[in-house]
Amino acid sequence: MRFIISSSADNLRKSLSVCQGTATVEAEYGDACVEGSVLTLAHHGPRSGNPAPCLVSNEQAGLLSPIEVVGLSHFDLDTLGGCMAIAGLKVGPESFWELAAFVDVHGAHKLQEANVSAKDVRRLYAFWAWSQNNRVTAPRDGVVEEITMKVAEAFKVVSRIMMDDEKFLAEGDKYRAGEEDLNKSSFVKMVGKVIVRKSGKFTNHLYLTPDGLFAPVVVAMNTTTGAINISFADPIPGLSCKDLVQYFWGDKAGGRDTIAGSPRGETMTDADLENAAYLVSKRLS
Repeated sequence: MRFIISSSADNLRKSLSVCQGTATVEAEYGDACVEGSVLTLAHHGPRSGNPAPCLVSNEQAGLLSPIEVVGLSHFDLDTLGGCMAIAGLKVGPESFWELAAFVDVHGAHKLQEANVSAKDVRRLYAFWAWSQNNRVTAPRDGVVEEITMKVAEAFKVVSRIMMDDEKFLAEGDKYRAGEEDLNKSSFVKMVGKVIVRKSGKFTNHLYLTPDGLFAPVVVAMNTTTGAINISFADPIPGLSCKDLVQYFWGDKAGGRDTIAGSPRGETMTDADLENAAYLVSKRLS
């Protein structure tokens, strides 16, 4: 089984069209979705009523016709869980994958509200710690890249984490402790009720300033990916992150009502960050 990734829906669709037995996992680009010939796992935008890909079981995927190629638009824990199920290699308690799905839908900042075990939370931080240094991203120019070996490595890491490998769990503990430092280093300023952040790491789960002040919105630039994400700590009546990013950057931007981002593969600027924060603040008021 091969795994390919692209920031371009058209290019991914073309590559899959010449293959027999294909599947896609979160191959979503705004409202558009690239479908597999055998299986399509997607749950954003118009497909938000679908279960998260990581909740699919090995047995469910195994009932389908043979799948030779899996296409992706991005790679995270939810995507990985879906890929593992398609390969028949998903391991670990279902409670862990339910936690992964919860965080994917509601955001990492809601983690404390999830009814989960301390063991699963520790495993989640272990994966996040590994992921920080092993990013799998689509080429920004839209080229289709094969990432089979990288996906296989992620399979092995998750398997070790599920066996409570102390090396990975300890790294997760260290990562968790570093969140406070990330809060300080990524903080740029407040614009009204909006926290502006800039970092090489994901920071849209940090709704408290370094001084402990709460803000309902984070507008953050990830300097590693070049993307800007807008997120709400809780739903805000009359406002949608997805609508905001599509208003700012067009239909290729997308996500959910409570978190959404700039078009995949595009590098945003400091001016984009500044403008987005200002306009979101204006909408809030």
